[in-house]
Amino acid sequence: MPAYLYAQCENTGRTYANFQGAYLDGLSVLGGSLYGNIANASNAVNGQVKDASTLSVPIGVLGLTGSATQFLEFTNDGTNAGKRTIAANTAVTVKLALPKELLGLLSNFEIGSFTDLHPVSASKPLVGYGYDSGYDATKNPIYTAANIAGVIGGAGEMEITVTPTQAFNGIYIKIVGAVVSTALSIKIFHAYILEPNTGSVNCDEAIDVLSGVKPTSLGGIANLTGSVTNPFNAIDADLNSFALIDVGASVLNQVYLTAVFNKPSQPADSVSIILENPGGGLLDLSLLTGFAIQPYLNGVKAGSAFANTSTFLDLKLLPGSSSKYSLKFAVANVYDRLEISMGGLTGAFSRLRIYDIKRKLVKPRTLADPSFTDEKMVCQGQTATFAVQNAQTCTEYKWYDAETGGNLIHTGLTFAPPNTLTPGDYNYYVQANRTYCVTAVSERLRVKFKVNALPVVTVPGTIICSGSSATLSVTAPDAGYTYNWYSSSSGVTPFNTGTTYTTPLLIASTIYYVEAVNTATGCKNAGGAQAVEVKVKQYAPVPAISGATVMCAGTSTTFTNVYPNGVWSTTDAGTATIDATGKVTAIAAGNAVISYTVAEDATYCAKKVDFPLAVNPQPNITLGSEISICEGLTATKITYFNAISNPINYSVSWAGNLLPAVLNQALPANEITINIPPTTPVAVYQGVLNIKNENGCERAIPFSLRVKLVPHKPTVSIN
Repeated sequence: MPAYLYAQCENTGRTYANFQGAYLDGLSVLGGSLYGNIANASNAVNGQVKDASTLSVPIGVLGLTGSATQFLEFTNDGTNAGKRTIAANTAVTVKLALPKELLGLLSNFEIGSFTDLHPVSASKPLVGYGYDSGYDATKNPIYTAANIAGVIGGAGEMEITVTPTQAFNGIYIKIVGAVVSTALSIKIFHAYILEPNTGSVNCDEAIDVLSGVKPTSLGGIANLTGSVTNPFNAIDADLNSFALIDVGASVLNQVYLTAVFNKPSQPADSVSIILENPGGGLLDLSLLTGFAIQPYLNGVKAGSAFANTSTFLDLKLLPGSSSKYSLKFAVANVYDRLEISMGGLTGAFSRLRIYDIKRKLVKPRTLADPSFTDEKMVCQGQTATFAVQNAQTCTEYKWYDAETGGNLIHTGLTFAPPNTLTPGDYNYYVQANRTYCVTAVSERLRVKFKVNALPVVTVPGTIICSGSSATLSVTAPDAGYTYNWYSSSSGVTPFNTGTTYTTPLLIASTIYYVEAVNTATGCKNAGGAQAVEVKVKQYAPVPAISGATVMCAGTSTTFTNVYPNGVWSTTDAGTATIDATGKVTAIAAGNAVISYTVAEDATYCAKKVDFPLAVNPQPNITLGSEISICEGLTATKITYFNAISNPINYSVSWAGNLLPAVLNQALPANEITINIPPTTPVAVYQGVLNIKNENGCERAIPFSLRVKLVPHKPTVSIN
């Protein structure tokens, strides 16, 4: 059979021969006839694996024999007219049941292919060779007396596969009467070929059973006395029905029961067999007579047999039962049937009940050691990948959100949960599904996925003025977190760790980056390190104050600054005052600082510029009593005392310039001479004495000069 038909990746299924015809011939003799016979002929083409036709020939007499041939034809519609032509080298499998009597007469048995199946009419003389009405065809023998012994291994049900080398319509089976006094019969169940299938099948379903007895090297055909009762009960999925293997007295032969599966397995698929000791109680495989399990693929042994002492066999009491056992084991090789055999040992008498035979896909595993649970932990927004470690070909791996049922969420060897999951614990389950198979699924493996919450970090930014520092603090810090500070968003090594950070003096805006790390889970806050800006505002560009640096007490001046909206102030209003317009009034000698302050706005920090002001004292003197002069005189004195602040110069001016002014004269001690013209009329003249000290400060002292009338000399007339 072509190798591709044994690959489960190829979706193939059985196509049964669905039309039959028979050719029965023999001899008519006095008193009777020796013709072949067929019973239940249609059973061989009804598609039911349990049903069989029976070919038989009577006992030969004096070398006279008959034969029976059944033709199993592949058709499109179940009629001979709808026959199909099957390509050469297409493998055909025939299921037969041979009695032990035929094993010594294999020369009487023939299998081959045929073409041109056609009806024939009966030809039955009273005496001599003849044949019944039926069908005949052009036959191409494949297994005959020359080679049939190589494919017959014992009595009971078996499958024989033939591969015709030319195109054909079907397969025939022929039995010929023996020359000895032996009546022969053979059962024919069906014939099938494997063809591509468009639908899914139950791959792991055992669809047929073969059972019987095989001779060993120590035994022979005559010793085939064992039996298998109700063999199909072993695959009917009813745990209350069983097939019974009974070795009986067949001490030199093997009794077998073979489960035939719908499709080949994959390496490492496991087998589960439910069995029981008919006598009840404990079951010890080592005490079973010649117990062995042999996998086969296409009729050829697939690896070594599992003996009753094999360490690969796992026998456990079935839950809820006191006598039924579950026998499980994995088969490393690909196989399509499983043979359970007993016997072959002298002096052995054993029986065994087989309740169920199932094949199961190997359970997926995502770890090298399947005894551990695969658990992955990630931080919110991340994911991790689970990967099947024991992947099989022709197998899909499906991931679910529940141990049974649930939603199919992914198909593939690997699975990464979505990175949008909220924090919490999640369970996922992976199941192996055989390609094109409806029920070939494995036990689900659970994997655990834990999503840890991300820490939250909030650090408010701040605004400072150039040349200042700022202290940045984490809002509501968590003791379980570590806070790392970086100078760039891609920083690797933090320059500071803690809930606060005080910056150096800054002259330009600077951005720092802060991340929170959960010390228990290693999770970091979302979005990477968070930017925290320290915005540095420059000071307002206020220029220097324009104004006099020195003033004399009692004087006023106006200070100016071209930057608008500032506020004027003084440090010592007792020395100098300043109003909102910038007018400075010197009050008394001393030093004061005049300031111009611009308030902070959206662009600039507040700026104050200072202007030092020195106020020098005014000189002063105290004038003496009334100043007067008699009319006609030209000089008089102004006396003074109590000189203050060292006046050194003086000037005199007169209201209306009625008298001559005196300018910038050295101040004599104690008195000042006032010179007036002799013709100065009698009157009171208002003058101002300006005195000045060495600092240039001066004081105007008003005074009055009275020019007195001089009485005229009396004119005395002496009359």
